[in-house]
Amino acid sequence: MTNITAQELDTCTLLTDSALVWAQENLEYLNKPMRFFGSSLKVEKGASKRDSYVMYLQPSNKVSKTTLCEGANSAGCEKPCLISSGQLGMSVAQRAATKRTILLLLRPHDTQATLLCEIDKAERKALKTGIPALFRPNGTSDVDFGALIAQRPDSEFYDYTKVLSRVRKNTLPNYDLTYSASMFSVQSRAALKKAVLRQHKIAVAFNTKGLVSDNVSAPSGLVSFDDTDLRPLDAPSSIGYLKRKGSNKVQRAQEGERSFFVTKENLSEFNNIIARG
Repeated sequence: MTNITAQELDTCTLLTDSALVWAQENLEYLNKPMRFFGSSLKVEKGASKRDSYVMYLQPSNKVSKTTLCEGANSAGCEKPCLISSGQLGMSVAQRAATKRTILLLLRPHDTQATLLCEIDKAERKALKTGIPALFRPNGTSDVDFGALIAQRPDSEFYDYTKVLSRVRKNTLPNYDLTYSASMFSVQSRAALKKAVLRQHKIAVAFNTKGLVSDNVSAPSGLVSFDDTDLRPLDAPSSIGYLKRKGSNKVQRAQEGERSFFVTKENLSEFNNIIARG
């Protein structure tokens, strides 16, 4: 990958002002080699295993002037995004996510070549271990990586997306897409209705960490997507719930009817929407 120069940054129009300043101040770090995919071993019911590789970018318009999360505004997911929670919220992870995003924007062809090399390396490892590799390009973003995935038809990929048309139009047999639902806006609720009627696989986050004081729980008939992140193993029309991550009681209490999450205020409407399927 060719180095990014100070002169190039001076004329850059792809980055936000804050990201541009960061890039200028961290130019040496920016040009050091790095991995784009992180890895972890995912286990499904203690039996089926996958070596999972996830790429974490800075979401929405935190770095890019053009949003990397097309459905963020209508879904209301910018503020509660996972990029700020847990280990992802730590400075080392934040720096790495910022760097990956800048490289993706400024060196798209080089970045794609690096990603393909990392995929091939993971597949060679899978041949040795007997544990299949599974790739998630959008750990904290919602970018269309279809062209990249099409170049590795024998590899297995998955993502969550808030762009319903991307789920509907997906023709890649090796790319499993789950629609990420939201109760935030008229548009997001209408999209959820369509996803249910079309029997797409759906993930929905509940405004709870499993505490009684949260006053909201998933209705019967939904499956837990917290047990594993191996979405390609789910039934095609599954509706799964996720408990809210990276929050406290005060933050959860502030959520109302218009929320990315299912809350006690919108639970009745959510139940009516999924019942139509």
